[in-house]
Amino acid sequence: MADGDSPPAQSGPSLGQRAARGSAITLATQLTRSLILLGGTIVLARLVAPEDFGLIAMVLAVSGVAEILRDSGLSWAALRRTDLTQQQRSNLFWINTAIGLGLAGIVFVLSWPLAAFYGESVLIQAVQWVAPIYFLNGVATQFRVAMNLELRFGALAVVDILAPAVALVVAVFLASGGQGLAALVAQQVATSAIGLLLALSLARWWPSLPRRAPEMKALFGFGVSFASVQLLSYATRNVDSIAIGRVFGARPLGLYDQAYQLSVAPLVLLNSPMSRVAVPVLARVRGEQDRYIAALRDAQLIAGYVTATVLLVAAGLGTPLITLLLGPNWAAAGPIFSVLAIGSVFRSIQQIANWIFVVEDRAGSMLRLNLIGQPIIVALILLGLMAGPIGVAAGGALGWCVFWLMSLAWVHRTTGLPVRPLLIDAVRIVGLVGLPAGVATFLVASFVPLAPVWVVLLGLAVAAAWCACIALLSRRVRADIRTLTRFARLAVKRQGPSAAAPAE
Repeated sequence: MADGDSPPAQSGPSLGQRAARGSAITLATQLTRSLILLGGTIVLARLVAPEDFGLIAMVLAVSGVAEILRDSGLSWAALRRTDLTQQQRSNLFWINTAIGLGLAGIVFVLSWPLAAFYGESVLIQAVQWVAPIYFLNGVATQFRVAMNLELRFGALAVVDILAPAVALVVAVFLASGGQGLAALVAQQVATSAIGLLLALSLARWWPSLPRRAPEMKALFGFGVSFASVQLLSYATRNVDSIAIGRVFGARPLGLYDQAYQLSVAPLVLLNSPMSRVAVPVLARVRGEQDRYIAALRDAQLIAGYVTATVLLVAAGLGTPLITLLLGPNWAAAGPIFSVLAIGSVFRSIQQIANWIFVVEDRAGSMLRLNLIGQPIIVALILLGLMAGPIGVAAGGALGWCVFWLMSLAWVHRTTGLPVRPLLIDAVRIVGLVGLPAGVATFLVASFVPLAPVWVVLLGLAVAAAWCACIALLSRRVRADIRTLTRFARLAVKRQGPSAAAPAE
């Protein structure tokens, strides 16, 4: 059907209905994609040596900055505009493609100095094989944006789920034949290549030749500002991997990297989807301070009761859990995982400050906070380097604790909102539920001489028993659980247009 032959709006779904369905599809897609990636980590860990995971982590920790530069924030610059013209979209496509091509060449050339930096000559070929990813992703960017602007979330779901799923099959096939590093590299390349092919076939859009168009400077300016914030966060997230790889080598980095991936999995699976519900809900009551504060306290329950408890229980189980999931070769990653999981608790409860900055439209304040807070985290991570990978994990955990407290203080300073209730609630919930459950599982893991599977099951049973007891004994906990249930229902119900966030 041609663009001009589209049916009247009243004969089909309204914009709100399409956005509502899109919200549900986006949440389901993110969850499914996360489960595929998590499952892939568990499967490949039994086929690929920790050293090979460390090598691919070396490649991606440094060259991954090219992915942020490749997008340059232009996808978000396009998504926030409802009046984007065909020529503007086409120009953005050519800019993304040109940047991607240039970065692919730069990454290819950097393969030799990167290998020298880590002292691993095998990285030369690995980096050169990864380099084309940035060109492929550059080409795909605006095709994905086209689907998003048209609220075709089902098509985006196909791309976001099918590409990593097929790439995982390719990686497992190669890893089964003993090609560890090649399997991990092929997984990265296949994800981008298949994603591009799917985006091209599903987008229903094609770029025009580049020409002058109005407001291109404004679009590019927004993209550069957005990319700057992303680069800052990226540096903080990856300085630990770069430092461990440089100082201790591939195997310790492989152990650390896989422990890290598992420690942040609850954040991806739980906090990220709930953010898409919490932000629009908070925005509706922003003008009524009493209801707003109450809603903030309710929203924090997600991180306090659910994510933090899962993380602390997992931290308590530590080595038995890692051994069960990844296999005996990964037992040394258990203590690292436990410390990283504790750090993720602070990352989880810090999310409430980010929600406030978004709802209050204080992007500048959030950037200034990160310009001060993120270097503190980096400094503590590097300080922990003297104690090895577990010291790096401990430095990061302490850094995120400091950053959480700084975030609350910064919120109060910039918005005037009372944050004391949020601080007290977080300490009360974690101290009453998550921490005792984590300690109980730690005691089980330390003193029960059984196989890992039985230790994990017993630990989970003890943690569940504690949670059930505290729910029976505390009226406040029962009320909080009812609130959590309401949020969970909102997450799967139809949401308005504000909830239909772009797919990432």
